[in-house]
Amino acid sequence: MKIKILLGSDFLLDKKEVRAEAGEVLDLPDKIAKALIKNNAAEKVDTKMKRARTKDGKFIKDDPSTVENEA
Repeated sequence: MKIKILLGSDFLLDKKEVRAEAGEVLDLPDKIAKALIKNNAAEKVDTKMKRARTKDGKFIKDDPSTVENEA
């Protein structure tokens, strides 16, 4: 699970103590991530990409001048 650390935290990962500082985004096992979230030391990061929309809620079309298709 991908989380953003809110408070500096120490935790065990693969039998090693790890220190994470505020602002870091980490991909951790669910058990560790849920414990940090429960203790208000981290928050879940939304990893799904969303389509860009106009103010009216309509999809924005792809920009053909870019290499990657954003739409």
